[in-house]
Amino acid sequence: MVASEKGRWDMDAKLAYYAWLNDANIDMETKEELYAIAGCQKEIYDRFSHQLEFGTGGLRGVMGAGTNRMNTYTVRLATQAFAQFLAAHGHGQAGVVLAYDSRHRSREFVETAAAVLIGNQIPVFVFRRITPTPLLSFAVRHCQAGGGIMITASHNPKEYNGYKAYDRDGIQLHPKATAEISRLMTTLTLSDVKQAHNPHVSSLWHWIDEEVCSAYFQKLAELAPPDNNYDLDLRIVYTPLHGAGAQFVPLALRQAGFHNLFLVEEQMEADGEFPTVPIPNPEEPDAFRLAFDYAAQHDADLILATDPDCDRVGVAILVQNRYVMLTGNQIGVLLADFLLQRLSPDQCRDQVIVKTIVTTNMIYPIARKYGAKVVDTLTGFKYIGSTIKELTDQGAQFLFGFEESCGYLAGSFVMDKDGVMGALLIAQAAAYYRKQGITLQDHLDQLIEEHGHYLESLQSYHFDDQSEIERAGEFIDHLRKARVSEIAGFPVKSIKDYLNGVHIDLVGNQTYELDFPRENVLQWETTAGDVVTLRPSGTEPKIKLYISIVADEPRQADRKLESLQRACDALINQGLTVMS
Repeated sequence: MVASEKGRWDMDAKLAYYAWLNDANIDMETKEELYAIAGCQKEIYDRFSHQLEFGTGGLRGVMGAGTNRMNTYTVRLATQAFAQFLAAHGHGQAGVVLAYDSRHRSREFVETAAAVLIGNQIPVFVFRRITPTPLLSFAVRHCQAGGGIMITASHNPKEYNGYKAYDRDGIQLHPKATAEISRLMTTLTLSDVKQAHNPHVSSLWHWIDEEVCSAYFQKLAELAPPDNNYDLDLRIVYTPLHGAGAQFVPLALRQAGFHNLFLVEEQMEADGEFPTVPIPNPEEPDAFRLAFDYAAQHDADLILATDPDCDRVGVAILVQNRYVMLTGNQIGVLLADFLLQRLSPDQCRDQVIVKTIVTTNMIYPIARKYGAKVVDTLTGFKYIGSTIKELTDQGAQFLFGFEESCGYLAGSFVMDKDGVMGALLIAQAAAYYRKQGITLQDHLDQLIEEHGHYLESLQSYHFDDQSEIERAGEFIDHLRKARVSEIAGFPVKSIKDYLNGVHIDLVGNQTYELDFPRENVLQWETTAGDVVTLRPSGTEPKIKLYISIVADEPRQADRKLESLQRACDALINQGLTVMS
């Protein structure tokens, strides 16, 4: 960013800061928080240089005062804009389903959103208790609503909260819709927000009762019924990590016949402080520390952990007397193969598996073996949900969708990743193989032997404030123009620039149009078939580097992955330093 632009943004941030201090709609507690940062230019810039924007998982940010923070005022503006969006598209009168997870202020933010919707004469359907995100997705269609709002920051640290908006199909809104809502937000002031002052007594307020949850569990039972081919003596440890899964995952497992279920008691209570884990992310080993202890005490075969809004599920299994975590990619291919092998050959040929562009390519040979098809989408389950809808509208048979970050979905009665369903399917797969005398690891080894050694890695580069995030964006733009032709000595075969919608074939010296929505993602494929992807996070202040390789044997795979990791890390760190 050039100095003149930086100076303009600094001035805009100061003006926004003083506007909040002088706004009669802002409460005194919030103003006291802002008075405390007076004179701290960097802090003011970080809080006020931008309006919090919709990313991969909706609005998400640190809680606090400011336009670039999660607070009641951000929720009011976002909901007013969402209400106007729904009305403009003819969906307002159908109403909006509202749910929330265990994070600090989640219930408050739901009530804030409900007051704004009712103030705009839009009915609301509100869950009475902490609820998993997939239940919100299910309820939107079950209630025939026009949209949904889930208050959650998924697996982010405790300082965060967020706001996911859904369409009438229970799918998170696409960038075209969120861009329209964001534009509306920029035209609004807090004085423009319509609010009902006592929304609970309004005829537009409707509580969601247990009938919706019962309907969801009935669908789940139809999707994954008990089976004589399962060893239901499987011993399972489960933790919701202080989140919304506590009442739902155990019920799903018990309904399916699993009776050796051990709950991590210290983590069963909903608590936005997440007192027993550094970050409530089931992809991280630290989140499993207590669960590992429980598993050892109870001689468990399987450990399951869901994040605070229960849309992701992490897995650990017993391998040679120690518990080992499986990656999201490994779980995804295990579940896809498990679902396919339960079908007849004729049924398999009609099935479609959906994954994201940063999810393992190991699914391709697995699908080919059964005659199934694989479809790629951009990162974010909203794209998988939209693809599922397109497939079902066309009469195709959607089987399974997954992403590398521990998100899974089967069936089409939910249109977002589902940690309740994922936990149940993983338990059934483990029970299926246990009946055959093998473990999930044994079967994964069989798949690797048959289809090749696929390895994936994810490296994140974190930033402290808005100015560093902008610098990272400039670096990605620089790479976009540079046309990298080799990585770690491996020639690059093609470059996919999803922001500009082009696929550049460096070998054939040709350029093709990409049939994908536009997002800020760069992807390089080497002549050996390895893939490197770089994208800014849509939910946190960081950029993510994904590397996916394939090799004939494990040592070769390890060496190749290490070489690519080292080269990419040097390129990114050097580039970010130059941009500073």
